Amino acid sequence: MKEIRICDDTEPERVILDCITYGMGIEIQGFYNPNDMNEAKVNELVLQYKEILKNFDGGKSLHAPFWELNLGSKNNIIRDVTMQTFNYAYRIAKELGCTEIVVHNGFIPNTSFYEGWIKNATSFWQEFFSDKDDSITMMVENQCEEDYEILKMEIDSVNDPRLKVCLDIGHAHANSNMPVEEWIKGLGERIGYLHLHNNHGKIKGRPSYKNDEHNGLDNGTINMEEVLKLLEKFCPNAIWNIECKLDELKQSIDVLKKYNYIK
Repeated sequence: MKEIRICDDTEPERVILDCITYGMGIEIQGFYNPNDMNEAKVNELVLQYKEILKNFDGGKSLHAPFWELNLGSKNNIIRDVTMQTFNYAYRIAKELGCTEIVVHNGFIPNTSFYEGWIKNATSFWQEFFSDKDDSITMMVENQCEEDYEILKMEIDSVNDPRLKVCLDIGHAHANSNMPVEEWIKGLGERIGYLHLHNNHGKIKGRPSYKNDEHNGLDNGTINMEEVLKLLEKFCPNAIWNIECKLDELKQSIDVLKKYNYIK
């Protein structure tokens, strides 16, 4: 059976009941804000999550902070802050028993040559993994990327089973220049993790990121039936995560029921 999780949207008390009801795991998103990385606040939040999850035996993953980070940056200060942030997320994930961490590249199209950025990114990941075990897989999520090439090059260059792609189909649909279907085919089994939500793609005259609506799976212009079939074909072992507005979560679950991905 397909492993499916629900992103908690920083509201774990609200989401955990659905996770238990439908036999799904959870993606913890309460630690996404880098401004909350002070010891007292973090310790309090860890205790809150431990209490909420104390009787939960489903899969668990963590979304790391991501604002203004760039793991392939030429600026050593930015690189160091990115490393510090990823190590912080790793510590939290370990404490909460997570097996995956979602991070963002921070790559901004048209600001770096691919080859130089990949060289820096490869060095970054080699340093990061040098003192880590194999209990956690890092999942690199697309956000502003216009195509899948930078992610493909990164995964292949690092060549470590602890690094895979988190394909966010909504980001690909709203921000990139190619159909979601091509992302799936091009990345294939490099994809270890999915963020599933829908939107209406690019809107003429508006910056595309403003249309990253995080709608339910049935509310947008992504051909969800076709996309889900392709995911099963090209990355059958990937973990699926519903990352929609919580008010549209029930409709999204119904979509997965309709296509027989959950009972």
